[in-house]
Amino acid sequence: MSDARAPTVTLTSASGLTAVCDRAHGALQRLALGEVVVNLFVGNALEGGPANLVLRRHGERVTHTPLIGPRSPTRWRDASAAGRLEGSGVWQGLRYRIALQLAAEQPAWFWHVQVENTGTSPARIDLVALQDLALAPYAALRLNEFYVSQYLDHTPLAHPQRGTVLATRQNQAVGRAHPWCAIGSLRRAVGFATDALQVHGLTRRLGESEPGLAGDLPSTRLQHEHALAALQDARCDLAPGASIDLGFFGRLLADHPEATSAADLARVDETLGLAEAAPPAWQPEAESDAGTSAANLFTTAPLLAAREALPADLASWCAGSARRHEELDDDGRLLSFFHGADRHVALLAKERAVLRPHGQVLRTGVLALPDESALTSTAWMGGVFHSMLTQGHVSINRCLSTVRSYLGLFRSHGLRVFVELDSAWQLLDQPSAFEMAPDACRWLYRHAGGCIEVRSVARSEPHAVGLEVRVVDGPATRCLVCLHVALNGDDGSTASRVLHHRDGAAVVFAPVADSELGRRFPDGHWRIEPADGMLIEQVGGDELLFADRRSRVQPFLALVTAPAREARFSIVGRLVAGGVDVPSREAAGAGAVLVLDAIDASSDAAASGALDRLGELLPWLRQNALIHYLSPRGLEQFSGGGWG
Repeated sequence: MSDARAPTVTLTSASGLTAVCDRAHGALQRLALGEVVVNLFVGNALEGGPANLVLRRHGERVTHTPLIGPRSPTRWRDASAAGRLEGSGVWQGLRYRIALQLAAEQPAWFWHVQVENTGTSPARIDLVALQDLALAPYAALRLNEFYVSQYLDHTPLAHPQRGTVLATRQNQAVGRAHPWCAIGSLRRAVGFATDALQVHGLTRRLGESEPGLAGDLPSTRLQHEHALAALQDARCDLAPGASIDLGFFGRLLADHPEATSAADLARVDETLGLAEAAPPAWQPEAESDAGTSAANLFTTAPLLAAREALPADLASWCAGSARRHEELDDDGRLLSFFHGADRHVALLAKERAVLRPHGQVLRTGVLALPDESALTSTAWMGGVFHSMLTQGHVSINRCLSTVRSYLGLFRSHGLRVFVELDSAWQLLDQPSAFEMAPDACRWLYRHAGGCIEVRSVARSEPHAVGLEVRVVDGPATRCLVCLHVALNGDDGSTASRVLHHRDGAAVVFAPVADSELGRRFPDGHWRIEPADGMLIEQVGGDELLFADRRSRVQPFLALVTAPAREARFSIVGRLVAGGVDVPSREAAGAGAVLVLDAIDASSDAAASGALDRLGELLPWLRQNALIHYLSPRGLEQFSGGGWG
């Protein structure tokens, strides 16, 4: 039986299968058989995770709700004494019950759902199951989820009664074994997908409806970077007062030496023959047993709706600087351009059009050899103003968490900012325009009530990264700056509070003493220093993010500013100090100056044009080379601490 005071519920079976779920909202944090972890992403208390069951109602349009996680209407209760986790809820005239049940003796799990139509008119419904997949050791998937996904083989199998069953085999051996799983419907699956890109598309990161949930799944196999077994159950009609039992199953094998084949359907039949495949004996519902609400700012605060930049906006934002190398789409709409000495701007339309989101790696320091006191941070166009902030070694000295998906599966990672508009918090996410420079980024949000500008910058004397939020047009606003702190390990997925205190106007936070960083740097810490005259009204942990103001023991630090037209901070690393006196980065870039001089001296028009384009790239190539050598990391290959 689980500890009722713990933030999670743990289910186990004699087979060695273990499921760890969030107590408040049921989201799957980890599903594992020994060292083999099924789920690709670690669920968290604020947003849950990709694994879910989605109940849909079909009418003039498809409406849907998740049944798992903090965005669902489900209230959960711990039924671990009966070997399961149970919940119930009501949505659009449908009353439902849901349970996660592990098989007693076999490495199998079952999601059972019972839906009753409590309305006065018929309801056409279906259920979509989503399970992200790793089938790899925990350390491997935390190293980089994209690479783990690329080694998985997905094979749809046709079962005569249950429809499509998705079998997935790990082709990258775990030791000498090849883990395998099958996921199918307890009724009949009529559609499938094998990657989250097919379900969520690129629209999720823009805060828009997801194509796979608004319509049918594509039923095509995609071997990509967000491995996900998605199954769409057959639609059913419920008369008023009628109910139906639905659900899905999963079956694991620690080793599947051969490739998936139709012979594996025998394992499906074995799984369906287990006693736990039958609908459970539901526990009596009691209001006092219902879980507490998991509502928090990342589930309730809307994304600030940034508008497309108008010509007048661009003229104002890039005043005194002509645009060049303009990129247009097929309809002649501006997508991106260069301006100034070394500025590149991507507009919202460009972010919509590309698979890879725009981002930049910022680094402090002027030394031409690795400097353990230098800071490195990754910024993303989608409102991630700093992430994977490190001092010194870029893989182990981590302050802020890493953005682990370019599909917008998580928005709480890194440093995010909420602004208070019309007495309600809104999250700064995709901007109208995103400007990148070698040492700074700028986000511009043209919205219905005005315009907000955000800047992130790398400073070197002393080593610090800056954050500036400025109201360009509109009333003064409060800001809530949210930092997902990774000081205590596992990139911020360890349940822990952030140790912090006020030091005058500054906020100091440090790793816990028994963490890896705490042991290596017993006096190490970080400082958030506000600009002179800037007032921080409130400093707290994750409790400031939840509607009920109760902590879930999550490593978040939140700062709320007083209403102002400008809020400016510096984040200073104090884990290590020092640096050696070697030639500066400016000296290291002298070769670029010689090439630029050659461009100016060229008289051949064609050669001059080619050199001009090369000259435009040189500041970026130089910056990328210095990052690769001095702070080895990439936007997506964030675990590159050994390159240099």
